[in-house]
Amino acid sequence: MSDNAVLVAQRVSKSYYQADREIKVLADVDLTVQAGETLAILGVSGSGKSTLLHLLAGLDQVDAGVISLAGFNLAELSDRQRGSLRNQHVGFVYQFHHLLSEFDACENVAMPLLIAGTTRKVALARAAELLARVNLEHRLDHLPSALSGGERQRVAIARALVTEPTLILADEPTGNLDEGNANQVHKLMLSLAEESGTALVVVTHDQQFAERMQTIHRLQGGSLVS
Repeated sequence: MSDNAVLVAQRVSKSYYQADREIKVLADVDLTVQAGETLAILGVSGSGKSTLLHLLAGLDQVDAGVISLAGFNLAELSDRQRGSLRNQHVGFVYQFHHLLSEFDACENVAMPLLIAGTTRKVALARAAELLARVNLEHRLDHLPSALSGGERQRVAIARALVTEPTLILADEPTGNLDEGNANQVHKLMLSLAEESGTALVVVTHDQQFAERMQTIHRLQGGSLVS
């Protein structure tokens, strides 16, 4: 792992089984993400993009190969250690925001800090700062049900950044938004990643979004093509 690499995948393979049939999803995937790099992984639906993202985050285990996150081999860590590593180093943004419906925007953003043991006062103050950065300072005490789709996704971006992670993994983060909101979220994610020096990996089928990133890979036939 190079000095500036925050994530390295080497010859990663993954298959699933239906009855007695093996379905190969990924085959010998190599990927390196440098600190502060913005990187897109393009692919059609069903190409294995989400599977790769789950493996990179240690949410699923590889069949073969090695994935190192922040210098740690994920296969050598326990479930608890992987969870702790994710909480410290990784932020997530999904196509569907996955906000907790019973908590307001500020509490949702603060949740990763609260889980890590930060005091409620400090966590909520930090969450309010992040919500201001995504222009939602007027929505702190609103429940997700009171927010628009674009606003919910901006809350999710703030939540991903609240722990100051070294890496953000985003799975089709604008796939559920109209063109105007999608464009706003694209710009926001890239500007916030640049400001904070956070590496950003986005899996998407959106060519326009991908072209705004520093590096583009395509997932075809289970392999990454630069």
